[in-house]
Amino acid sequence: MKYLSIIRIALIVISVLIVAIPFFSQGSEPQPEVDMMLRWTYAMIGMALAAVVVLPIFNIAKNPKSAVRSLIGLAIVAVIVLIAYALSDATPVSTPSNTYVNPTELRLSDTGLITTYIAFGIAILSIVVTEVYKLFK
Repeated sequence: MKYLSIIRIALIVISVLIVAIPFFSQGSEPQPEVDMMLRWTYAMIGMALAAVVVLPIFNIAKNPKSAVRSLIGLAIVAVIVLIAYALSDATPVSTPSNTYVNPTELRLSDTGLITTYIAFGIAILSIVVTEVYKLFK
């Protein structure tokens, strides 16, 4: 675990240097090197996405029992999204500036909204159930 803290500190130092060097290297009118900062941001996002994909695979290989629990959670989320998709509607939407008639776009946006509502409801319900459980414990 020590190597993770070393990597984290190194990435923080590089990030601070990329932001600070352009300000200190120029005269009275600092011009930040936005292109360099954006490239570093893209690199950090790429590293984060790679970690999100690769690290769970290592975790599954090390502990297959936890993988079963993760897959069950993923299946529950997939069922919720499928239910939200089944509840979604493709009715055209008119706004003062535009009319949206693309059925795929409308169904997907409805699916996202309904999934968010369901997740919000589950979060509120879990908070209430947890507090009630603590009262009787």
